[in-house]
Amino acid sequence: MTDVPYANRLVAEMSLESKVAQLGTVRIGSLLEDGRFSPDRARDVIPCGIGRVTRVGRESGLAPSELAAVVADLQSYLRSETPHGIPAFVREESLCGYAGRRGATVPQAIGIASSWDPTLAREVANAVGEQLRAIGSQLTLSPVADLGVEPRWGRIEETLGEDPALAAALTQGVVSGLLDAGVEPTLKHFVGHGRPVGGRNRARPTTSLREMRDADLRPFRAGLDAGASSVMAAYNTVDGTPCHANRRLLTDLLREEWEFEGTVVSDGRGIELLATEYGVAPDRRAAGVLALSAGVDVELPETECFGDRLVAAVADGDVDESLVDRAVRRHLGQKARAGLFTDGSPDPETASAAFGTDAMRSLARRAARRSQVLLENDGILPLSADSAVAVVGPSADEPRNLLGNYSYAGAENADGDIDVVTPREALSERLGTVEHARGCGIRAGPTDDVDEAVELASDVDAVVACVGGRSGIDVERNSSGTAGEGLDRAELGLPGRQAELIRRVASTGTPVVVVLVSGRPLAVPETVDRANATLLAWLPGQQGGPAVADVLLGADPGGRLPVSLPRTAGQLPVHYRQPPVSRGEYVFTPETPLFPFGHGESYARFSYGTPAVPESAPTDGTLTASVAVENVADRRGAEVVQLYARHRGGRTVRPVRELVGFRRVDLAAGKRVEVDFELRTGALAACGAEDRSVVDPGRVDLEVARSAGDCRGRESVDLVGDPYCPDTRPAVADTTVRSASSSR
Repeated sequence: MTDVPYANRLVAEMSLESKVAQLGTVRIGSLLEDGRFSPDRARDVIPCGIGRVTRVGRESGLAPSELAAVVADLQSYLRSETPHGIPAFVREESLCGYAGRRGATVPQAIGIASSWDPTLAREVANAVGEQLRAIGSQLTLSPVADLGVEPRWGRIEETLGEDPALAAALTQGVVSGLLDAGVEPTLKHFVGHGRPVGGRNRARPTTSLREMRDADLRPFRAGLDAGASSVMAAYNTVDGTPCHANRRLLTDLLREEWEFEGTVVSDGRGIELLATEYGVAPDRRAAGVLALSAGVDVELPETECFGDRLVAAVADGDVDESLVDRAVRRHLGQKARAGLFTDGSPDPETASAAFGTDAMRSLARRAARRSQVLLENDGILPLSADSAVAVVGPSADEPRNLLGNYSYAGAENADGDIDVVTPREALSERLGTVEHARGCGIRAGPTDDVDEAVELASDVDAVVACVGGRSGIDVERNSSGTAGEGLDRAELGLPGRQAELIRRVASTGTPVVVVLVSGRPLAVPETVDRANATLLAWLPGQQGGPAVADVLLGADPGGRLPVSLPRTAGQLPVHYRQPPVSRGEYVFTPETPLFPFGHGESYARFSYGTPAVPESAPTDGTLTASVAVENVADRRGAEVVQLYARHRGGRTVRPVRELVGFRRVDLAAGKRVEVDFELRTGALAACGAEDRSVVDPGRVDLEVARSAGDCRGRESVDLVGDPYCPDTRPAVADTTVRSASSSR
């Protein structure tokens, strides 16, 4: 990737100042005047060029065609008026859609993970990538490959769930979708950011690097194997060393062991933390040298520790210029791969065509519908079209509550208004009678009026209560933010008066459907007990309202939990991949989660046959497990068939079960299929004493299941042969679905 001849020639010709400029970043706002690109400002701010220009949509506030014109002018200036004519990477956030004006806001990542559908993840990422490319952004800081094993952590919504196999498969889907659109993905945060001690952002992870090889590192490796050319270092430490200064992590593992040739970028001001918080460097200049030496190539979100400080450090002999050259070659190689030297400018005349399309709205709605998880249903759902319904709760009619962290100006239309359809609006279009009362806010406040909601609940057929949280980011805190970056929590109940709202409307005797609108897994056993049905909608995006209405009125969502839902924060960690000796009851609380990983109900019912597996398989080969699945209901439905494994007899203690395969199937009434899992035995590897993945001979229990807590059949296979060390641990089993005759 980095041995691009043109990039190598450029490095040989460049001055130290020009090379260091390629390792830096500026915000678009520093280059604008009256909403237009300013060459005069550019001559002052980036006289030697620049590696990256960031926050183009969020900070400019421009509509797509206007922003595309700015980016085109910027790239023209860099090509014609800087010493070596090197264009910049222009980047914007896209965790749940392009984060600039008119950007489509799709379900947050944890919702996409709930679809258990890598093809859908790829399709959504590709559509978002098309909008990024339209405004001239060739690179984005997505996907988050961290495992989301800590629900107190505010950023868990940005992850693809707690399981390494599921997250790896979905990471591959997102990476492929972005690359299909010509956008370079950035895997973040390397590594351990998703399991911080106490759930606090930036805290050290709750495990070692060796243990993370079997879990947290797997989605990153899968993303790199899918073609990602950039990795972002994490804020936290690993085994006592900050990731931004961790040569063992960024060079020994990533570069030498995995042979990664792309760029490592800092997290926002992550290099500065080496001096300001961690104290492993005396000042910003020393922090820049330390990060560069460890393997960080580019500084984000703006140049503080590289730039002039790095130039001076080279001149004074504090760092060898060859390390600068190494980083520049990597970055220029990535730019060449992305086509910046031949096709780096957007077309302002056509930029707006990618925005506000019916196809994008349809995709956003389908993704939101398939991301929802029906946790429980006593039969009240689906609602009848002639039902009289009261829609209550803080998220019933508040558009911003449906959007995820880092959405920023996403979903704002050409007039600056937010283009989001709420559950109240969507249900009002499809039901005969819909009453509405907010009842209370996300947090308790003076405008709460629970009595009004209770009064409405007494005179309708059903109550739809939309409760949960509101996502934001710590630099933009407001009175209602409860989740997002820097918004960590010590407990996991419904905030404010929302639990009271559910209790009081349920006390009227009217059936209650709870719709949880939240990016964080919540611990709400009392709320679930009081509800007749509970639907987890996550943060469904701008088409979230219609998608919720679709499901409440009969569309089978098919979503399954990508995380375990706890009963209480005191249970944590509650993720399902626990070793045997970690299990055990509390005095007053069951050991089991409220709902297990993989759980989700359907409007249909499914039966499973006995799984068929071979008696034995070689340690360095493949095995096929097959199971028949039939929809025994009188309506179409979606099922996610899951395959779990437990290896017995190896030299490393393994979890009680590990996901090794899954397949989402949509079946018509009475339809029966055979699902075949072709499992490469490398997926059964575990990190051995020499930090290498090893498949040991032994006995493997294979479970076909509806969730990690609902096994539908178990068989065993003997692994025979010598220990086998695979180069790459496969994400999940390859699956095929074959039609089969009905058992009825």
